[in-house]
Amino acid sequence: MEHFPLYMTHDLTEIPSYPLPSGYQFRFFGAEDDDNKWARIVTATGEFSKETKALKRFNQEFLPYLEAVRKRIVFLETTSGKTVGTAAAWFGECNNGTIGRLHWIEILPEFQGKGLGRPLITEAMKLLALYHTQAYLKTQTTSRAAIHLYKKLGFKPVISKDADRKFWKQFET
Repeated sequence: MEHFPLYMTHDLTEIPSYPLPSGYQFRFFGAEDDDNKWARIVTATGEFSKETKALKRFNQEFLPYLEAVRKRIVFLETTSGKTVGTAAAWFGECNNGTIGRLHWIEILPEFQGKGLGRPLITEAMKLLALYHTQAYLKTQTTSRAAIHLYKKLGFKPVISKDADRKFWKQFET
């Protein structure tokens, strides 16, 4: 399948609730070394080839907004304190305005398939709703499972050009 970027939006009015399985908890960014924990997670999921590259991206994208980071980046961890996932209830430009952005949703590969994705995403959506009335996310055609999950959670496709229409047809069910 061709790799093509796709966008989805959500009005943040009806956010489903999915409790975390026993043995897991959420916490906000703010502990010592959290930037490195973020880099470790996004590298382990294949977003970056090296943790140093991930850390550079963190510093570029988030460090200028450290106060917002402490309120908008959530970590998923085991009750014993191992950080296993992250999500950013961020913001970005969409349709000539700033709206919420569901960003960097990542769970360590060895913790995927344990029922953690829905709770992590909906936790970030609840945070987004504190600051915004609408949110978007960017995904790609190669992330079929994620796209189906986002649709189940109420995200709608953004179709602004013919190429979008062509690729979204693949996901009609």
